[in-house]
Amino acid sequence: MLILTPKDNLFNYDEAKKLYEQSVKSLQDTNSFDEILERNHFFSFYIEKKFIGCIYFYDIDGKLFFNGFAGRKTHKQNIECIKSVLKFYNCDIYARSTKKPAILCLLKAGFKKIDDSTYKYERR
Repeated sequence: MLILTPKDNLFNYDEAKKLYEQSVKSLQDTNSFDEILERNHFFSFYIEKKFIGCIYFYDIDGKLFFNGFAGRKTHKQNIECIKSVLKFYNCDIYARSTKKPAILCLLKAGFKKIDDSTYKYERR
């Protein structure tokens, strides 16, 4: 797996932006792609040279949340990407979603439901 940030030379801005724009309606994010890159910890993922998608982390009231977007038919790879990037942080991590595919990824990555649309990955 190759994990890139926007500062990496191999980061493909156009590819990531295109996928973001295709996914923005389901993300429930009102920020532009450039705002997300500037304000958050942003990662793009490749497995066997195939672009899988992106995950970004942000702070809400002192809690670390994440959101992400990926291409179709990448469910198994998305779980792998989530698990790999969770290792970068040593705190509890939260996510919000009402989309069934996203919820399944969260649960399989070790998140637990804490309310109607919020999930938490607890550090032990």
